[in-house]
Amino acid sequence: MKQLTLAAAQITCQDGNVQENLKHATSMAEQAHHQSAQLVLFPEFMPQGYLLTPALWDSAEPFDGPTTQWLSETARNFGIYIGTSFLEVKNGHFLNTFALAEPSGKIVGTVRKRNPSMWEAYFFKGETGLPYLDTDLGRIGVGICFDNHTHEIASAIQQSNIDLMLMPHSYCTPTQTTKMITQADIDQLNGRPGLVARLYNEWFGVPVLMCNKSGTWDSPVPDMTLGIPKDFRFSGRSTLLDADGTLRGELGDEEALLVGTVTLDPARKKKFRPPKYSRYIYPGSAGREIIRLMEWRGSLSYTFSKLRKAKAFSFQK
Repeated sequence: MKQLTLAAAQITCQDGNVQENLKHATSMAEQAHHQSAQLVLFPEFMPQGYLLTPALWDSAEPFDGPTTQWLSETARNFGIYIGTSFLEVKNGHFLNTFALAEPSGKIVGTVRKRNPSMWEAYFFKGETGLPYLDTDLGRIGVGICFDNHTHEIASAIQQSNIDLMLMPHSYCTPTQTTKMITQADIDQLNGRPGLVARLYNEWFGVPVLMCNKSGTWDSPVPDMTLGIPKDFRFSGRSTLLDADGTLRGELGDEEALLVGTVTLDPARKKKFRPPKYSRYIYPGSAGREIIRLMEWRGSLSYTFSKLRKAKAFSFQK
């Protein structure tokens, strides 16, 4: 058994302002270090924010760009593991790439998002790979936001014999009821990342750290199938669960740091086979299948976009 102090940095980000976001993240990493955290997890797209327009591509970076340099320097300065996902440009494409740095500053590996969700499919492509990183701490599973909610990723994690699970999210929800959205719907959506964290914790018997963003979300979107998002907010609620299911901490929806100690206990590990509800690991209405249509249209738009190709290849000059 091994005890490990983990931190979720539930940060509010500025869209497109990579340097300012990394500067702000440094202060949160320092706070976590002072609270004895050995591993600090930041949300999905912490450096880029979450602007779902072609302007997102302007803040992309090659793998050896500002974010991985920051991860290496910050990990080395504070003697910690630190990870986040960023918009990577590679071979003419944009990818959602999670990278983890170890205390020496070395990047120990990457996990890329397999399933761009909803409007995301217009702006980056998915890539299949191993859903874990091997480190001196043990095997760390990584699922980026919506990937965690899919049977595909849960099944891959079930087969991977992980010791710890990390779930960086950029998960935003409506805050106002409408004719189509009730308060019960909002409450259910707000609790969904935490629900998924609890499912993985129960099924696989390992500590789970889910880190989401905080703050408002106000971005144009390229597909109006579900209407125009209005009064949305990153739901926060970052969560830390120990291997035995004990809740070590949970945040609200404001910017904050969650720090807690868990135990990596091989005796508690399990290999429960996740249930399958279409592509999800939890039941839901048939109406959610319309999201597949949005993603299909998005992937076509992305594939044939001349602007995307021009933006991506401009990084190679």
